[in-house]
Amino acid sequence: MNSTLKNIARRLLLFEPCQKYFVNHVSVESWPGFYGRALSIKIPSLIKPLPVRTAECGSNIKIIFKLIKSVAHLPGDMAECGVYQGATFVSEALYLKQHKISKALWGCDSFEGFDEAVLSEIALGGSHDQHKKIGGFSETSPEAIQELLGRLGIDDRVHLLKGYFKDTLPRLKDRSFCFVHLDCDLYDSYKTCLNFFYPRLVPGGIILLDEYNDPPWPGCNKAVDEVLNGKPEKLIEIESDNYLKYYIQRI
Repeated sequence: MNSTLKNIARRLLLFEPCQKYFVNHVSVESWPGFYGRALSIKIPSLIKPLPVRTAECGSNIKIIFKLIKSVAHLPGDMAECGVYQGATFVSEALYLKQHKISKALWGCDSFEGFDEAVLSEIALGGSHDQHKKIGGFSETSPEAIQELLGRLGIDDRVHLLKGYFKDTLPRLKDRSFCFVHLDCDLYDSYKTCLNFFYPRLVPGGIILLDEYNDPPWPGCNKAVDEVLNGKPEKLIEIESDNYLKYYIQRI
């Protein structure tokens, strides 16, 4: 098939009926890479192994799916803090829908980028990152994410909370959680999220830490180490395709 025919075929697959077919009949774990790129979401086929084992890396959706599967039998909701453009959040919603995991999924983000709290992170040092500035990660829209969720038919039991964590998380104070994906970069954000979710994590529940040991974001290590000090839980390593991540599992 020549490139023109391939492009036509790919455009056809992006029509809404085709999208609904993929959602209802094709496991997201088997979606072709171009489909993930077209929807701007992370799927397993887009993961390319890193040359060396390292924590200096982005999210690995294979790791996220594996951990979600491991706690799906537990009570409690699921959440992601640091949704940005929804690349992992939408995939998480897809996974829950396709695997008939009937849990509420909460997505929390300012959707305005970093505020002045990033200045404290900069003061901690760490390597350069282009987003480490006031307004970093502001290229996002909750409306666009909500539209994609609706177009794919996976918006039931999925909720976006717009605002800074200190203002939005109290709305969830009466809920418990079995899985939380923290991808929130800054010391202040990690400290706020950990202090909120740790006591609401069910036994066996997991908090996945996206930036632990990631050189640009030393605030993650500082917040995690402070919160875990004196607690029985220890960090657990998980690796896939040389992406090294860490998580907390509640005892």
